[in-house]
Amino acid sequence: MRTLTQSRLWHVLALLWLLVLLGATGWLVLQHKDWTQRLDTDLFALLPRGERDTVTEQAMAVLAKSAERQLIVLVGSKDRDHAAQAATQLAAALKPLPLDAQAQSLDLATLRDFYAQYRSSLLAPADLAQLGKAGQDALLQRALTGAYSGVAPGALPWRDDPFGTYGNWLTSLGERSPVRPEGGQLWVEHGGLHYAVLSYTVRGSAFSLDIQRTVAQGLEQAIAQIQAPDIKVLRAGVALHAAKAATQAEHEMSTIGVGSLLGIVLLVLLTFRGWRALPLVALSVFTGTVIALALTFLLYPRVHMLTLVFGCSLIGVAVDYSLLLHSTSLGARVSAGARLERLLPSLLLATVFTAVAYLSLMLTPFPGLAQIAVFAATGIASAWLSELIWYPRLAPAQLQAGWLGRPLLRLLARWPRLSTRQAWLALLIASPLLIGGLWQLERRDDIRALAALDAGLMQQQREVGDILALPSPAQLFVVDAADEQTLLARELQLTAALDQLKQQGRLQGYQAVSQWLLPLAEQQRRQALAAPLRATPLLIRLADEVGLPPAWITQQQQAGPLLAPATWLASPASLPARHLWLGHTPHGYASVVMLAGANGKDSLQALAALRLPGVHWVDKPAEISAVLGRYRDRLGLVLIAAYILTTLVLVLRYRRHAWRVLAPSLLASVATLALFGWLGIPLQLLTVLTLLLLLGMGMDYGIFVNEHPGEVRIRLAITLAAVCTLLSFGLLAFSHTPALSTFGIATLSGIGLAWLIAPLLRRPTPDAQLFTQEAPTP
Repeated sequence: MRTLTQSRLWHVLALLWLLVLLGATGWLVLQHKDWTQRLDTDLFALLPRGERDTVTEQAMAVLAKSAERQLIVLVGSKDRDHAAQAATQLAAALKPLPLDAQAQSLDLATLRDFYAQYRSSLLAPADLAQLGKAGQDALLQRALTGAYSGVAPGALPWRDDPFGTYGNWLTSLGERSPVRPEGGQLWVEHGGLHYAVLSYTVRGSAFSLDIQRTVAQGLEQAIAQIQAPDIKVLRAGVALHAAKAATQAEHEMSTIGVGSLLGIVLLVLLTFRGWRALPLVALSVFTGTVIALALTFLLYPRVHMLTLVFGCSLIGVAVDYSLLLHSTSLGARVSAGARLERLLPSLLLATVFTAVAYLSLMLTPFPGLAQIAVFAATGIASAWLSELIWYPRLAPAQLQAGWLGRPLLRLLARWPRLSTRQAWLALLIASPLLIGGLWQLERRDDIRALAALDAGLMQQQREVGDILALPSPAQLFVVDAADEQTLLARELQLTAALDQLKQQGRLQGYQAVSQWLLPLAEQQRRQALAAPLRATPLLIRLADEVGLPPAWITQQQQAGPLLAPATWLASPASLPARHLWLGHTPHGYASVVMLAGANGKDSLQALAALRLPGVHWVDKPAEISAVLGRYRDRLGLVLIAAYILTTLVLVLRYRRHAWRVLAPSLLASVATLALFGWLGIPLQLLTVLTLLLLLGMGMDYGIFVNEHPGEVRIRLAITLAAVCTLLSFGLLAFSHTPALSTFGIATLSGIGLAWLIAPLLRRPTPDAQLFTQEAPTP
């Protein structure tokens, strides 16, 4: 009588699955150039999206798009000429790169000419404070002093700005930035060095792997050409961080992937005599990887590099089913198909638990983890299907234990089993250590602790930000209102409060649209405040002193037009602040106020405490950290619910022995948390995620040893599976990406303990040998 695995249906399934594998392989080969372009290295793509309103999300998206393609290089020296020469040489070397040089000098003439017609309402802070106090004699003396002392560069002729208010306003613009244009080059002085500022825009996407490598390598080579003892070069840009992250991810992919593969191959060769076990192991890994890659690239337009790094670690999980089946063939006297059918219930149950555990990653706010969930669940299911369908036809009839397999079988045959009383006693003895570790465990969801940014690049980025007084994209204000004028008025209220914080030393500076465009009501107020400058008696006395015609008096008496937002936006003069103007939104109008030098907890608390109509404080790191904390708590509840549901399912099959299947995962999870407490590793969202995965993976060991408690070959199988998982996921502990490193440490602890505990808690009554009348002779 034919068994299920010998039926025609099984043959058809084997052929269909082979066609699926060949199709996926062919598609990946044909699409190779395309999917290499679709790899994503954007670190922020991994982060959860903030739970904000649409206006704030729009603001963050606009700013991110504006900033991601910027590249800034500072070339400094104590000798200004040396810095200029090195900057010129560097700029020439960068010309072949996909970079567009930004203007190296501000077009002051454009600013001066555009704002000149609106100068009656443009007053510097000092003039605003003095105009209300100064009498006509003081104003006359001020004008005469200007008339006889010459005209400052960039200001209007004295007859067009006799009191110098417009010149003062233009000067106040320059004071907002330490950068000064000179000789067609931007310069800044800091720490006794003269820095030439080179600013570029990356041509194309800053997250394109090809562009990243070209820019990063080209910049490195160009800097090497100008290196000298007196030259200091600093650089900052998203593309540089992305290139570094891509290089690191590729290195970890090769290290983890090759390390896992070599370790598993060596383990198989030493455990099973000869090489006959290797083909099916390799086929299982190949099938899981290819199908997972194909489905992931089909579902997602862009795939993050960390998905592939994590995917390389699945090698250790994908071989579990192959190793289980090979272990049962040691000394077997029945066919491969019969062995598979006997193991099918436990295989199916274990696979479902593991796949569901990985799919639980989709419950998080991390877009990157959703990709990992799809990749992992697909890879595991594909590896399982490969063994299920092809093992009966391709497996060797019988395998013999190898150099490592023989002592392992002897050792595992003597593996003790704890009685219920002994198990409780062991738990009681371990309780002080467990409770002590859990007591010390801290909850910390700081997103900064998860970032995998290069320390050297970050230091240079901070130096560039300090030298240029650049605003931070992490903390800012979003202002909204029903109309443009209300928006500008609210922004003006905010900047007044920020000026007070500047005076207190809590803020270095800020960038706001209202620094360039005042609300109409404020323009009218300032025109009224400057009315004494247009007083007829004062102008007559001034004209008489200097010798100007009556027409000049008439001209100076005119207040001039008011500047409207549409006029400002249509002019090139708005370019310095146009990125701050969000314009029309679904709820009205909005703008952004960016901050510089808001460092320290006290400063951030003072900024967050500002409560003004239509003003929204945005602290992106704090918001993301709060989101992580909320999802950590939610996933903690999901984990508890998962244990409850799993218990109900296990009770249906194992009845009073269900706790023996569940206990290895539960105890390993508690012990891992206690270990984290003793080591000072905080409890984070990713820790809870690891515990979810541990529930699924650790459950496999409990299922197999309790389905077949007397079968030593099953214990060998879970031992090999645990070693392979530790080889794969354990290597993640050495990753430079903190998220993956934490996952690796938790996996090392959790899987190791689950493997250790599962055989100790197996059912007391051993069943008969599965495939032979007696255990295989080591």
